Amino acid sequence: MNKGLLKAEILRQIKRLADEDGSPPGRARFQNATGIKYHEWRGLIWRTWSDALEEAGFTPKSFTGPIAADVVLTAVIELARQLKRFPNSSDLLFESSNNPEFPSAKTIMQRWKMTELADAVRALSENLGDSETIAYSVGYLASARSKESVEKDETASNESIGYVYMIRYGKDFKIGRTSSLTRRSRQVQIELPESTDLIHSILTDDPAGIEAYWHRRFASYRGSGEWFRLPKHEVAAFKKWAKIL
Repeated sequence: MNKGLLKAEILRQIKRLADEDGSPPGRARFQNATGIKYHEWRGLIWRTWSDALEEAGFTPKSFTGPIAADVVLTAVIELARQLKRFPNSSDLLFESSNNPEFPSAKTIMQRWKMTELADAVRALSENLGDSETIAYSVGYLASARSKESVEKDETASNESIGYVYMIRYGKDFKIGRTSSLTRRSRQVQIELPESTDLIHSILTDDPAGIEAYWHRRFASYRGSGEWFRLPKHEVAAFKKWAKIL
């Protein structure tokens, strides 16, 4: 189907579903009801689903509200298909920062733990007959549960749990990772002639991935190595996270 015909069909189906349901359909509801996939129109006909609904005659006010669970899960399924694996927490952070269509990573992780998210995605994928994403979810769950069994007797030497930290030295901020905040703070202090301040730390089971996310996000502020000249709003953004597990 060419782009013009597809656009007309999508608009027709939006209006049909709105008549049936009493309100315009969400993206997941539309896909499940029509079989027209997200990638068939995004970036080709409309930038966002909101744009499609507006062109169909529905104002933004008529479809605002909390994001339904199936909409969030559908977005995670689409990300898993792109990555060819189940996304981890740093993948969710990166996608929500760079894709305006993707739900907030903070919202996702407040609603589900990562294993709960994988299980919910697996259940929805089974309903959709999506064997590819079922496999990604099951693989992630098997790996996570294996890790949990090994980590039951958690010790200080456990390298899978660690911290991503922010240390201030003058006007610059260092973003790094460590398994021991106390030890690392002392090491940084020894390396520098003047005092440093530990501004904030994030407890995580993926220190390397979360550190890499913040390094990518702060790339435009980079000085040398792991040091960044950060504005106040970026420091505040980092400090919003206490734990990513």
